[in-house]
Amino acid sequence: MTQPLRWGILGTGMIAGKFAADLRHTPRGHLAASGSRRQESADAFAAQHGGRGVAGYEALINDPEVDAVYISLPNGLHADWSIKAMEAGKDVLCEKPMARSAAEAKLMFDAAERTGQLLIEAFMYRTLPSVRKLISMVRDGALGQVKLIRSNFSFTRDVLEGDARYEPSQAGGGLMDVGCYCVNLTRAMMGAEPTDTACFAHLHERGVDDYAAGVLRFGDKTLATFTCGMTVANDWTTYIAGDDGEIAIHDPWLGDGTFTLTRDGQVETIEAKTDTPLYALEAEAFAEAVGGAAPWISRDDTLGNMRVLDQLREQAGVPVPA
Repeated sequence: MTQPLRWGILGTGMIAGKFAADLRHTPRGHLAASGSRRQESADAFAAQHGGRGVAGYEALINDPEVDAVYISLPNGLHADWSIKAMEAGKDVLCEKPMARSAAEAKLMFDAAERTGQLLIEAFMYRTLPSVRKLISMVRDGALGQVKLIRSNFSFTRDVLEGDARYEPSQAGGGLMDVGCYCVNLTRAMMGAEPTDTACFAHLHERGVDDYAAGVLRFGDKTLATFTCGMTVANDWTTYIAGDDGEIAIHDPWLGDGTFTLTRDGQVETIEAKTDTPLYALEAEAFAEAVGGAAPWISRDDTLGNMRVLDQLREQAGVPVPA
C-alpha cells in the first residue's frame, strides 16, 4: 500500500495508550481518531496521543477518515465490535485473546470472509525479530528433537474495581490474559497442535483464575509446561530443550532482541534486535497484511489457540462463556 493507514482505536485504556504511542514511530500508519464511551475520555486520549476524540464506539467505526480499527476493549466486547467494524468497511486488529471462545472467534472470521475485510489477532510479540528467529530456528531443527519447553508469563498488581480481567462474563483470568501467550508461543515453535492438555488453576474470589499451571503434550516426544498469573510475579524466561541443545529467551513477550543457544557446552548469544518499538512493529506488520502480505498470525493459528484455551479452562474448572 502507498498511503499510510488511518487508524481508529476503540478504547482508551493502558494497551490502547501503548499502541497509540508506538504508532508515532512507523510511517505506515497514523492515529486518526480514538473512541470512548465518554467524550471527555476520548478528548484526553487524543490530547496525549494525537488524532480526534470521538464519543461512542459506533461513531468511531463509522468514521469515514478511519481505514483500520484497533480493538483494545475487554475480551467480552471483541467479537461484537470487531464484527461491527468489519461490516462498516474497516480492517480490524483485535487484541488477544481474539474472543471469549473458539466458537465466538469463528463467527468473527466468518464475518471477515463475508465482508472481505482483514481480521488479525494482536499478538504483538510475534512481530519481534528475535521471536521470529527463535521460532524459525526451533522449527528448522537447531535443537534436534524438542523434548521439553517451559514458559511463563505472570505479573502482580492491585485488583481495581471495574477491571475486566476479574470479570467472568468478560472471559477474564490469567489464562486468557497472559497464559494465551505461553500457549501461542509453544504452538508456534512446534508448528502443531497439542495432542493432550492438562491444567490446574487457583480461582480468585471474583470467579476467575488468577494463576494457573498447565501441560501440553505434542505426540509422544514433546512435553511443554507453562505457568501464568495476575497476582504473582515470576521470571519470564522460556526454555526449549532438545536432543542437541537448549535455547533460553529471557523475555519473549517484550524482548531485548537476544536469546542464547547452548550446544556441546558452548553458549552462543543470538541477536535479532530492532530500533522500532514493539507496537509500531505490529502496526507495520498489519499494514503489510493490508497490502497483501501473509498475516503474522493466521486464522488457523488464532482458532487453534482459542481451542486450546477453551480446553485448558474447562480442565481447570474455569467457566467458558457460551
